[in-house]
Amino acid sequence: MTLDYKLYLHDSDKAAMAALKAIPGFSQVMKAFMKIWSEQQFRLINMSTNLHLNNNQMAKYYNMLPPICEKLGIDVPELFVELDVNPNAYTYGDTKPFIVITSGLFETLPDELIPTVLAHECGHIACHHTLYTTMGRAILNGTSSFVSGLGNIAMYPIQLAFAYWMRCSEFSADRAAIICDGTAEKNTEVMMRFAGYDKDIMAEANVETFMEQALEYKSLVNNNAWNKTLEFILFQNYDHPLNAVRAYEGKEWEQSERYQNILEYVTSKSSEAEKNLPVEVIVKKMLGKNVTDIEAKLLTMDFVNIETVRNTEAIKVKEGNVISIRVNGSTEDGWYKRSSEVLIEYFEAKTEEEIALEHPGEIKIGESQKHFLGRNHEEVKEELKGLGFTNFVIKEMAMSKIGWGEKEECVAKIIINEKSQFAKDAWFPEEAEVTIYCYVRV
Repeated sequence: MTLDYKLYLHDSDKAAMAALKAIPGFSQVMKAFMKIWSEQQFRLINMSTNLHLNNNQMAKYYNMLPPICEKLGIDVPELFVELDVNPNAYTYGDTKPFIVITSGLFETLPDELIPTVLAHECGHIACHHTLYTTMGRAILNGTSSFVSGLGNIAMYPIQLAFAYWMRCSEFSADRAAIICDGTAEKNTEVMMRFAGYDKDIMAEANVETFMEQALEYKSLVNNNAWNKTLEFILFQNYDHPLNAVRAYEGKEWEQSERYQNILEYVTSKSSEAEKNLPVEVIVKKMLGKNVTDIEAKLLTMDFVNIETVRNTEAIKVKEGNVISIRVNGSTEDGWYKRSSEVLIEYFEAKTEEEIALEHPGEIKIGESQKHFLGRNHEEVKEELKGLGFTNFVIKEMAMSKIGWGEKEECVAKIIINEKSQFAKDAWFPEEAEVTIYCYVRV
């Protein structure tokens, strides 16, 4: 089984992308970008200008990629080195994404941390970030002239949303790196070195103090409305979150049960470890579907604790279809252990036999009182006798001189158990008195 990237996708990444796509004008921007987008163009630039790494060119670094890609379940991307003193790494492309590392990165990081950076970039590929990231860079760099019909004012919310999503996407990529490393320590060290801890600095850096720094920042922002506003103003165009915050998020992720389950799986690849991986349940896609089909689907997802509950009252739902699904009592979409309790509620109307058992000593009339009016009263009496009624009273009702539709010997009114109005499928006691009024001439 290929590791599902949604297992480690950060919640803020998912939410920010949904918010971005919901902005008016986004689809127009996307269509315009795709018209001018050329993956091959970027590849040609790299091939002509930068150093292309492979088994014969800086193989030491290129060969770091295959084990990372195997863990994340992606193809091995092309790798380039760019001459740039700024320590950086980025990924471009879509169908055939490639990674670019700057020469400054090798100057800033020791070799043992390069796989962490590569795993981070591979995380972007695994999470399907690359196309949107490429588009975001174009917009944030002021090269959004490819969009026609949208002014600067209309583009501004899209720019802000892209920047915010790109910051959030880094958390997901960091998680991928932590999975590949098997620990958050290297990710933390990378963040510290990006923050200023150059490899040529001989002093020893303190990780705990760096974490305290992150906590202090989060406290300053979260506990003060003005600081929250100030954060937005200062970092609204940043496409990367702050180093200390990224390190803290990575440490938090390392402590989670989800991470431990993923690590167990990528390390062992055993069937037992696979069973410990949570499974995504999208409840809303299962509602209204046939209960048998949904139960079978959940079984194929290896859920082992499934219970179906019949609801006989939900008449607005097609018979046999699912009304609700609860996983460990929750009706929300999410990731759940295969051992979770799954309760499927479905609609199935009561059978005639079940309904009859609820009315012992009673008789059901399949028609309303209107069914009997205007018919010969003896015929009606025999029909009701056939149902089981035995207590009949026949009364006469004089015909009016101008009555319309009144026929002699026909039913003018019927009362059963003192009810002159009753609906179809009404139930009455066997001993109920049936009073039939029939028309007579006077």
